[in-house]
Amino acid sequence: MYLAAFSFGRKWGNCEVFLKSALMGAEERGVEVRFYRLRDYELHNCSTCYYDACPASRDPHLCKYKDDAPFLIEEFLNSDGVLLAAPIYAISPNSMFFAFRDRVFGPKLDIARSAAGRPEQPWIKGRGKARAGGLISVGGALTENWTSLGLPSLYSCVFSPQTEVVDQMNIYGVASLGEAAAQEDYLARARQLGRNVADAMLTGDHSWRGDEAGVCPCCHLDTVTLLPGNKKVCCPVCGIYADVVIKDGALTFDWPDNMEYRQHNRQAFHGKLDHLQEIDRHKDIFAPQRERALQLLEQYKAYSACEVPPPSKEKNHA
Repeated sequence: MYLAAFSFGRKWGNCEVFLKSALMGAEERGVEVRFYRLRDYELHNCSTCYYDACPASRDPHLCKYKDDAPFLIEEFLNSDGVLLAAPIYAISPNSMFFAFRDRVFGPKLDIARSAAGRPEQPWIKGRGKARAGGLISVGGALTENWTSLGLPSLYSCVFSPQTEVVDQMNIYGVASLGEAAAQEDYLARARQLGRNVADAMLTGDHSWRGDEAGVCPCCHLDTVTLLPGNKKVCCPVCGIYADVVIKDGALTFDWPDNMEYRQHNRQAFHGKLDHLQEIDRHKDIFAPQRERALQLLEQYKAYSACEVPPPSKEKNHA
């Protein structure tokens, strides 16, 4: 049993310090830990092949890019828990995180595939399972205003493999190299996050263990989307709904725990299954228009005079 920790920050940077503090906490519980500094790995961005034609969905080694993605996928699949730590640039994580999300995780690891009639690929070998997880978002801004999409973005990485987040941190005001090592409060909190994830791994109880309950009962974040024209809001991270309630003059939310409000819950197995079935329904809806659409597409393929070729390709052809 080991806890896999992926850092998307600089070598010896603030993400790494907080993540290693969390790993120290996990080790205190007797859990083996492994640390992956993504800057040390070769990881190409995803070329967004059409999913039905994506070789990596059949076997990661068949991807057109020959890099470390298959190794990282194997390390994740062999783990029993996962930690992610990313630096926040312009309110969301850096590009390395999104390359990792799309190449290492993504639809090929969606645990709802078998229930949607898509058999588990042999390379997964029965390792598709719910894992305990923890998220750490690290920003340099002095307020949370410039880190607002840090944790929501990190969640987009953990949906498909059913990583069940039991604790999370949105760190801000830590920017300079080495600064994290002097942030005793944050370091102590990160260490506790590591203990919490380790406890969840050891007990199999993946219920929430963090300090802040948050507005949303699933992701425990305070981000909501207003739905004009009615009295409901939606959590843009989880996809669940709530009724707006004014209680004692204050705005609050009621989150009914039923399928009407939680059918699309991205954190739950049934929400992922609903999404896969939704994709299939769309294919059926579009099928009668497919040939006509492909014919119409030709005019946009032909409209190519405006395309600017990359200098790198011009050099290769010289």
